[in-house]
Amino acid sequence: MLRLEGGSPPSKRGGVARAIGFTRPWAFGVASAAYLFAAGWLKWKNRAAIVELCRHFGYNYDTREPNELPTVAASLLVPASSLLDVREIDAVDGNVSERELVTICRIVRAALPHLMFELGTFDGRTTLNLAANSPSDSRVLTLDLPREGILDAAAPIHTHEVRYADKSESGARFKGSDVAAKIEQLYGDSGTFNFAPYYNRMDFVFVDASHTYEYVINDSLHAIQMLRSGHGTIVWHDFSRWDGVTRALNELRRIDRRFAALEWIEGTTLGYLKT
Repeated sequence: MLRLEGGSPPSKRGGVARAIGFTRPWAFGVASAAYLFAAGWLKWKNRAAIVELCRHFGYNYDTREPNELPTVAASLLVPASSLLDVREIDAVDGNVSERELVTICRIVRAALPHLMFELGTFDGRTTLNLAANSPSDSRVLTLDLPREGILDAAAPIHTHEVRYADKSESGARFKGSDVAAKIEQLYGDSGTFNFAPYYNRMDFVFVDASHTYEYVINDSLHAIQMLRSGHGTIVWHDFSRWDGVTRALNELRRIDRRFAALEWIEGTTLGYLKT
């Protein structure tokens, strides 16, 4: 075994020393928990932290709406051996999770879409990955609500969503990238946007704009009409997390036969439809 001259392993600490060393994070954790459950839960991000804490101890709280979609493993949808080009892996509030991002990249790699439409650009992280994992001659059209359109939206957007629209720039993460030329940024409110020019043209649609029930229904009905000859793939974000998304997808599957094959990808909040 090789050794580093002048180096030495850390000293071994007994149980008492380890317990004493843990008093600082223990005290911080107690103080944080007291704040979290007393007044901190009034903030949305802290409520999300409580939900994650519940999951750690085995209680899975998702939404008040029941999850009616059948679940499917991503491995059954697309080959696990796909070579992916995953960009901007670190997520921020408002992004899909790392696992969801990889799943979307796998779906795109398998589908080989030439024309894609994204509803809800935000910072462009998903947009960037759609472009990076699609054929070289593909295009991504991405629609975002501009800051000045927040108050004039066709229907009220959720108060927690305002932060995602109230930004100085859409698509910051794909600007200047080597695939930026494949992306076309569109601006508007999906509740009033004219989707007709895009009907029957798309191979892939990603729905991640407003999460209210009214908007998800509207965006989904436009999405299904945008698919080329009724064939293609639609993916939704935040099923089982946002009540509006959950109820909308449940009802679309139950009422509209075009959505009868809707599924929920296991381990994610992604709704999935391949027609």
